[in-house]
Amino acid sequence: MILICGASGLVGKEMCNFLDKKDINYIGTYNKNKINKSNMYQIDFSKPNLLEDFLLFHKIKCCIFCIVERLTDVCENSWNEIKTTNVDLVHVTSYLCNKLNIKFIHLSTDYVFDGSRQPNLPDSLKNPLQNYGISKLISEYRVLTNCKKYCIVRTPVLYSTLSKIHDNAVCLIGKNVMDIRKNKLFKEDNYSIRRPLYIEDLCNFIYDCLDEKYNGIYHFYNPINKYTKYEICQKIGTFLDINIDKIIQNNTKSEGLAPRPYDTQLQDDKINIIDYSFTNFDDSIEKCFNKFKHPKINIQNKDDIFILLDMDGTIIDSNMVHYNAYKSVFEKYNKIFLTTKQWDDIILNDNIDNYLKTIFDETTFHIIKKEKQHKLLHQDISFTNNSDKFIRFLIQNEFNFCMVTNTNKETVDTFKEKLPLLNEINQWIYRDDYNLPKPNNECYELARKKYHKNEGFIIGIEDSMVGYKALKPCTDLIYIYNNEAIFKKEDCYLFDDFSIFL
Repeated sequence: MILICGASGLVGKEMCNFLDKKDINYIGTYNKNKINKSNMYQIDFSKPNLLEDFLLFHKIKCCIFCIVERLTDVCENSWNEIKTTNVDLVHVTSYLCNKLNIKFIHLSTDYVFDGSRQPNLPDSLKNPLQNYGISKLISEYRVLTNCKKYCIVRTPVLYSTLSKIHDNAVCLIGKNVMDIRKNKLFKEDNYSIRRPLYIEDLCNFIYDCLDEKYNGIYHFYNPINKYTKYEICQKIGTFLDINIDKIIQNNTKSEGLAPRPYDTQLQDDKINIIDYSFTNFDDSIEKCFNKFKHPKINIQNKDDIFILLDMDGTIIDSNMVHYNAYKSVFEKYNKIFLTTKQWDDIILNDNIDNYLKTIFDETTFHIIKKEKQHKLLHQDISFTNNSDKFIRFLIQNEFNFCMVTNTNKETVDTFKEKLPLLNEINQWIYRDDYNLPKPNNECYELARKKYHKNEGFIIGIEDSMVGYKALKPCTDLIYIYNNEAIFKKEDCYLFDDFSIFL
């Protein structure tokens, strides 16, 4: 039986897919990211006795170890934490595998080299420049000390289609391309060389390493790929049809918190690398970013696009309007209301009603809501950056779109009095129309059922995490208005001005 340690990670997911396609039996492990499959188990690799019992019970013959903390800047800040993951867990697992006569396959990195000379063979001088490379080199020494039957596989930077963009070091470069804020400029490295390896291609070699004839340290790499981060941005921008003029080339040596080697080109004289097939880089980029490509929102493509729009905070600048109305009511009841920071945290990540119900009983809660409604009449309200022009464009050109809001119809009618353009929108889903508020997707699912006319693409536009979560199951693609925190964590476009659609 084969064991995939870290089946929820980047390489682990791809390796499980690979073995599934080959109809090979295996089991996998996860820690916090639960995998709901019968052959997946939650295991604490820091507990040797439990781990040994697990290996014996499942009669493991080969262990593929994919558990790692690989974010170099994280590693630079937290040595004790990453030592536990990148060194100690490898030591415990490789020791037990040797004890039980289990072959141990360990994934390492080209960052054990300093990039000052090319190419690097398995026995070339190691000189890691940062904590990540140091931790991986120490883990290699633990495997070499502990094991007789082992493969250490060093690879360059890896990427995959199976995870979010920020989980892929190569795809993460595309974040600057997908940040389409008009006045935001970025610098991108056009100096250091990356040699990205598509994980599907790596899986073929890991599979070969299951054979007993493979024993020792190996380098597996794509012999063709050779790009700077800026060149990767160009390829992603070309595929997504996004102008990358806002991304400025940095042609001199630059380093983040953790120093990066210039070029850690790998080579191996024990394997014939041309015996392996590699996915064309342009094709792999297409696979990784295809879910973000869609027809432009223009008149020519209007019949192929259905748009779901949030209202509060996205189309209208109403967050502080609601805040001030609630604050005024709280003052009437001699209660201290939330700070603006606490308010933002709740409305972007939760529901204000949940908070109100912790302060007031059911009867008072409804009174508070009605009094807040009255206070709204005295508040100023405006559209967000050029959202009124965007709405007019959609209406005039007869796009199919729907406004989906967590706000009740009575409040929306108040907003319509203040912003008459809202009256020209024909398709609405109000809070009164559904039972469960965002982040539940009931509201967007209802909009889709009522108004979607089988257009090829459903595009959602939101500004909050609760909105993002509600949209995600119902749309092909999400644009986030002016919320960088969501963009950093999730797969979406980020913008701050609706004129980008015009």
